[in-house]
Amino acid sequence: EIVGFPEDGDYDKVASGPRREVLEKYANRIFGADAVVPIDNSTLPCYRPLSPDDCPLVGRFDSIPGLYVHTGHGTLGWTTSLATASCVAQDICDDILGQEKRDEYILPDGTSIEKRKLSPERFKMIWSR
Repeated sequence: EIVGFPEDGDYDKVASGPRREVLEKYANRIFGADAVVPIDNSTLPCYRPLSPDDCPLVGRFDSIPGLYVHTGHGTLGWTTSLATASCVAQDICDDILGQEKRDEYILPDGTSIEKRKLSPERFKMIWSR
């Protein structure tokens, strides 16, 4: 499977079996056993965007002023999105305040991340060929 798409295109299988059981289990836990939670053949899993190098696309596009992105976290979205949201916020605040562009992001715990590693334009050289 690639990103969870059924190879044979049979989406009826997606809403049955273990996936359906997991959905029903958590729906009942959250909403109570008496809650009616319809899970039928229209129920599909979530497909999460993923970048080619498995690192999220975070920050500003220098080639498109005012465009900031925060995507491509793949299966680690819940885990990494708050930290990378802080990175986007730093870019936006720096632009609003007219501050010099830094080469790294500083996370709330003091960890630094080089901007080039998350830059949405890191594939620009590849795309322009």
